[in-house]
Amino acid sequence: MIEIAGAGVRGLSCAKYFISEGYDVTIYECRQEIGNPVRSPGIIRNLDSYFIDKTLAKQNQYGWAFRREWFEKELAKIVSDLGCKIILKTPAPKNSVNCTGGKRSSIGWPLNGTQYKLEKWNGGICIKKDVPKVFQIDTLEDDRFCFERGDSLVECWIRGELPRPSQGWLEIMQGEHPYDSDKLWADEAVIEGEEIAKNIIQHLRDE
Repeated sequence: MIEIAGAGVRGLSCAKYFISEGYDVTIYECRQEIGNPVRSPGIIRNLDSYFIDKTLAKQNQYGWAFRREWFEKELAKIVSDLGCKIILKTPAPKNSVNCTGGKRSSIGWPLNGTQYKLEKWNGGICIKKDVPKVFQIDTLEDDRFCFERGDSLVECWIRGELPRPSQGWLEIMQGEHPYDSDKLWADEAVIEGEEIAKNIIQHLRDE
């Protein structure tokens, strides 16, 4: 039995790979709901067509802007259908596979979880005509980015203080992520989750 701490994109991708290799998997998630609250940007470079409508994704020159929390929920459905057990509002047992992404520690969650040094990023969702002037829609810079999603809302993130739109943010988000904006894409979490599973499987086979 493989036990995983964290039911975000990283943990769900890790579980999916373990299951594909024939392992039984249980995921532990301290939150009461997968995908809520949102702590990570809704951007991904490569998106399977299955998820486009389900996550209100919209393509841009860099990749896709989408509802990341809905992406997590869909991934959770997929791994659950494959036989994975997901336990919410429960700390992970000691020595669980750490897929928390290195966010601040909670009971049962190891400190380290990602290869990157983390910085605080602030994000917000607003209507298109109310995007603060420091952002430009569908652009990616080192310390900020701003993309329009398929629901016609715009998601903005910045490494630093988040400016306020004239009409206010519809939703405010905050999370600890790599310093470089190029490393904040959901693909990074998918790859990390799969690599964690691959390394553990190789280690188990070598024993």
